Amino acid sequence: MSFWVFFKGWIVEIIRRFWDRGEYRDVEWMQEVHDSWFEDWVEMRTYRTLEEFDEMASEFLPPSQVDKPIFTEDLEGETPLGGKIRLRAPWLDETSD
Repeated sequence: MSFWVFFKGWIVEIIRRFWDRGEYRDVEWMQEVHDSWFEDWVEMRTYRTLEEFDEMASEFLPPSQVDKPIFTEDLEGETPLGGKIRLRAPWLDETSD
């Protein structure tokens, strides 16, 4: 999210909080700013909501633990670049290639 979208979204958020308290409801320039920057406010709120959701989800889901693959290569081989390069899962036997 760009700085200006975030900035405009916060301005609209402040205006809406004033209006929730019944203040400045009839100020024309605030209504114009609110109407023209409303989409930026929606984008900012969506971004913040998704960040909060990601934080909550990370508390419930433990980080995945993936076994690192095993790389093997033959430095000498049939080509000028060397021999075979292999990638295998650590739970497989080397003889099952």
